[in-house]
Amino acid sequence: MPNVQDLREKHFWNKYLATLKDQHIKSTAYPWYVRHCERFIRHYTPLRLKQHTETSVKAYLTALLEQKTLDDWQQSQAIHALQLLFKTIHAPLYTQIDWDFWKVSAKQHSREDDTDYRANHPVERIDYSIEATAGKTPSAHDQQINDLRIAIRRLNYSIRTEKAYTDWVGRFLYFHKGVSIDDLADKHIVAYIEHLAVQREVAPATQAAALNAIVFYFKHVLQREIGDFSDFVKAKRREKLPVVLTTDETARMLSAVDGIYYLLFALMYGCGLRVMEVVRLRVQDIDFGYQQVIVRESKGNKERVVPLPAKLNNALKNHLANIKKQHDTDLTDGYGTVYMPPGLAKKYGPSSKQWVWQYIFPSYKVSADPKSGLIRRHHVHETAVQRKVRETARQLGLQKRVTCHTLRHSFATHCLERGLDIRTIQTMLGHADVATTMIYTHLAQFSGGKTASPLDFLAEPAPS
Repeated sequence: MPNVQDLREKHFWNKYLATLKDQHIKSTAYPWYVRHCERFIRHYTPLRLKQHTETSVKAYLTALLEQKTLDDWQQSQAIHALQLLFKTIHAPLYTQIDWDFWKVSAKQHSREDDTDYRANHPVERIDYSIEATAGKTPSAHDQQINDLRIAIRRLNYSIRTEKAYTDWVGRFLYFHKGVSIDDLADKHIVAYIEHLAVQREVAPATQAAALNAIVFYFKHVLQREIGDFSDFVKAKRREKLPVVLTTDETARMLSAVDGIYYLLFALMYGCGLRVMEVVRLRVQDIDFGYQQVIVRESKGNKERVVPLPAKLNNALKNHLANIKKQHDTDLTDGYGTVYMPPGLAKKYGPSSKQWVWQYIFPSYKVSADPKSGLIRRHHVHETAVQRKVRETARQLGLQKRVTCHTLRHSFATHCLERGLDIRTIQTMLGHADVATTMIYTHLAQFSGGKTASPLDFLAEPAPS
């Protein structure tokens, strides 16, 4: 006959499993959620669950995120498991702790961030003479990629362009690894581009990106003119309309999240921002006086100004107040610096500790810069935001493939429906060609009224 303790434990875990079911957790994940909770309970054996404080839980979460043996998704799952554990026992910690903040933090160092890319990939002005390379002969591939990086940075191209170009040129050189660099010609470009279309069956945009990278390499590194080879086999183009949410679906998405995720979702929708644009926002980019957001270093290395939804004023100000306290603590602890682009770092180096340069959505912890060794806070990782958007859409049962860019598409479409002119929308989205913006006219259901931001017309009130 089972003892009373065993019955109590069985009853407790049955209640926890019922909570997982209510939260639409996949049944295959139940054992892992239970395992995460059991690890937490064993870690604090003397303490009962209801005796835990914010300090004890945050200490455990900090240690959890320091574990190198867990992937980011496992850390995020463990955090969610503990969140639902405190929900099951109706503990105040379920609402007192900003669980979303910790889930975002689980994604901070899962991939190399664009901002740190150039620090991790320095370039050298290599002398390829026999005397200079004696005893250290770099491969032809490494030499070419290094020269490509120099050419890209000389022209001040974006970090993402550099990553894409070096990747495609590296693939191109590997494809023709038996060919001398001096012998590379137009026919080799055609062979590789057609290989992508025929054997790899890539999308037209992918084929075009590869071609742009290789042409740049020939022109700026090899210093060779490209002939006319427009008759190569092109990847089949499929016209595709963007996925757009209705205003009701958008309101449901925003009402399903709170805290840092609400602000991230609301800014992407309310200002039409790309995911990288929103995570890279700094304090000085929000202008409450003029009610606007300044978007810097966006696609094409351009800047633009977009209206700040009035609904977000209180929530943003409260969020900034909390981040300011965190920054003040960092300064007291001897930290407080933030990444700045190399040019600005030289000109305004001491300013990296100033409040105006700090990220609006910072990492949960400070970390060492791989090049300078400085300890500072970076911004939240974009993949955490992307995952949360997908999860929220799935939990709401939306029958659409919803991504972060869907919120930007919805911004443009809803602006059109409110009567805003296409040229203004083009400016707010940062499109170089109005033809890119015109695609939203195929989706909009036109109605009366105009607004600077469609967020201000949603029925759901913003949290303060």
